[in-house]
Amino acid sequence: MRRFWCLYLLLSLASPCVKGQTVVEIDELSFDISISPGDSLGIFEDLSRQLSLAEVQSRIALTEFAGAEEATGVYWTRFRLLNQTAHDLTAVAAFDRTSLIDLYQAGANGVTFHAKSGGGRPVSQMNPGDDHNHIRLKLPAGESQDFYMRFTNETDYLPDFGIRLLDAARHARETDQRHTRDFLMFGAIAVMMIYAIALFIIHRYLPYGWLALHSLGLMMYSFTARDYLVNWFFPENPVVGIGTPWAMLGYFALVMLVMNFLNSRKNFPKWHRILAVLAGLSLTQLIASIIMMVGYGRFVLSTLISLFFLLMSVLLLVAMVLLIWKRLNPTQRVFGYGILFFIAAVAFAVISWLLMDELGRTAATAISAIAPLGQILIFAVALGIQMRQHEVDKNVALDQLNTTLRQQKRKIEEEVIDRTKEINAQKLMLEERNDRIETLFKEVHHRVKNNLQLISSLLNMQQEWSSTEDPAKAIEDSRSRVVAMSMIHQFLYRTDDIATIDFKEYTEELVNKLDAIQVNRVPYKLHLDFKSNPAFDIDTSISLGLILNELVTNSYKHALLLQRDLKLNVGLEDRGRGMFSLMYKDNGAAIQQPFSELVKKGFGLRMASRLAKQLQGKLDYTYDKGNIFTISFANEEARKELTD
Repeated sequence: MRRFWCLYLLLSLASPCVKGQTVVEIDELSFDISISPGDSLGIFEDLSRQLSLAEVQSRIALTEFAGAEEATGVYWTRFRLLNQTAHDLTAVAAFDRTSLIDLYQAGANGVTFHAKSGGGRPVSQMNPGDDHNHIRLKLPAGESQDFYMRFTNETDYLPDFGIRLLDAARHARETDQRHTRDFLMFGAIAVMMIYAIALFIIHRYLPYGWLALHSLGLMMYSFTARDYLVNWFFPENPVVGIGTPWAMLGYFALVMLVMNFLNSRKNFPKWHRILAVLAGLSLTQLIASIIMMVGYGRFVLSTLISLFFLLMSVLLLVAMVLLIWKRLNPTQRVFGYGILFFIAAVAFAVISWLLMDELGRTAATAISAIAPLGQILIFAVALGIQMRQHEVDKNVALDQLNTTLRQQKRKIEEEVIDRTKEINAQKLMLEERNDRIETLFKEVHHRVKNNLQLISSLLNMQQEWSSTEDPAKAIEDSRSRVVAMSMIHQFLYRTDDIATIDFKEYTEELVNKLDAIQVNRVPYKLHLDFKSNPAFDIDTSISLGLILNELVTNSYKHALLLQRDLKLNVGLEDRGRGMFSLMYKDNGAAIQQPFSELVKKGFGLRMASRLAKQLQGKLDYTYDKGNIFTISFANEEARKELTD
């Protein structure tokens, strides 16, 4: 390692010794001068690591400064400045951040100025206005000044001995511009992180949590790399400002994000094992980086190992995305675009930083900040597509359920007809007929029971995919619907008539049953005003029962919120020719939203509206000292006529 850095320095200096040192002349009030190793800047390695400034001045002639030979050690540099202007100037010497730096301004009577700086310096040891990579200098008008800088290098690589000299006003402007760019970058990443946290809280979707942690790692890496963490919070402990652990934390979160969003355990088991190893290695590298830097001071070695690991693992992620691309669904491909976008942005930023000028490096910094924001927006689009796909899958499942129910209904009707014919044909075998009827009843109810269990299972599955904030409430609503359907079959089982239901009796028992299953109950009064008491078929009764279930449940909920007794009025009117009107009224407060909008948003009212349409009718709403819902519908015979 030392031979490598020695060769590097020898090539950069062109010769190991400086035979003549050029005086750097300043002839303008605004200036920006770079002093590099060579004629303008001499370098000398203090092998004893103990020489004082006076010993360096007395032992080493101005023409005998030599190049450094080791990576870790103590080095002296010297440069001479001549202020040719008629004004005293305040200059700023900016340099590469190294471990410890001492700058001396040597005059005819000895040291006239001494300042300390460097990455390993506590802020309390620096002069006011200086930081870890710049020192302010006073240059008297018309005078030549000798400056000596002592570098105590504790890293594994030689520092960049070059010095940039600029006037204080220019330095202040550049500092303000840098702070503006930095905080725009921090703000963008912070917005991204807050947005991810909010989505994680709202949807309880784990990839958003990993995305927030990934954003935190990126933001803190930038925050530490620009010295804000040390300058603001740990001015006396500069080692805290090393950003490598934060970068490893961000990468660990990115790997976990990929695993969770792609569901790699199920969809890509082989890659899941590789990603799990990457996650473990990145977490191990995070801990090792902290130990190497804090415990042993091996900052450069830790950074090189981390960069090599990140390079290899990022290439592995690119290979994974490309190899599994054909197996990805549209949502996962959008997510893959996000990964490729982020990796491309990072690669561009690294190349720009290494090959471009200062403007290119500024652009690379901006791209490194914008890329995570673009990434989270792409992930949000992917999540939206995924949720829409869940809705499509749910509708397909409901359509399949309806088809199954219609097929089983036709099958049951056909079986009932066939059994009835057999009974009419065997009047003399009364006992056998009764046995067959009883067998038929049990078979019908057994199939209905299986159908209800299927409905309950599908609704539970729907609940798991739903984004409802209160899953328990959704399950309770589904349970009440199943109760409304099961009561139909209880009526059939205890009566001789298996084709029709006494709807008035069914309505009264349904309200009592819904009250009994409530967790928090309120007093209620039910008034039935049936101008006729028809018996409806099973399909009509089930649809009306489900509609009443939704209306009673909503009334019960609002009565509980308002802490008032519940008053219900249910009326039925025969409008002739198989058409009926069912009126439901409660004593709740008026609905504030347009009823059409409420039907679109609420699952229960939307289902009730569809059921009314299936009965060749509709669901209407008015308010007159209470909420009034009117369901117009046709009985089975009228529906058949309308259909024909």
